[in-house]
Amino acid sequence: MKFLSRLSKYLLGVLIGLGLTWIMFSERGCMDWLPSERIRKEIARGGIQADTDAHCILKCGGLTVSDLADLARLGDVDYKKSGTREKPRRYFIEGDGLVKSAFFLMTDTATTVTKVVLQENKNCDC
Repeated sequence: MKFLSRLSKYLLGVLIGLGLTWIMFSERGCMDWLPSERIRKEIARGGIQADTDAHCILKCGGLTVSDLADLARLGDVDYKKSGTREKPRRYFIEGDGLVKSAFFLMTDTATTVTKVVLQENKNCDC
């Protein structure tokens, strides 16, 4: 009986602590420390440029560089297709927006998009 009383008081304290923690910290973004979030912020901070091939594909699809920025902000980084240890670093990001995927080449000055795949397959002269 004494053990069950102690266990119930302990579990009640744990539940109250979890509830207070949820109330105090639920509005904070606790996922900023993950690698994907840090890469997306670094891409957005450096500025995005499109090389000639990527610019041609964007123009063919009627898109702009801001659509690439949306992909970088909302997409998922695929580390298997990325070259994280290469110089300069290269990241492959996939998303559900107008741009299906793109390769982002990160240099010291800016981020250059080298390859773009659109959601709709259009026959471009690029």
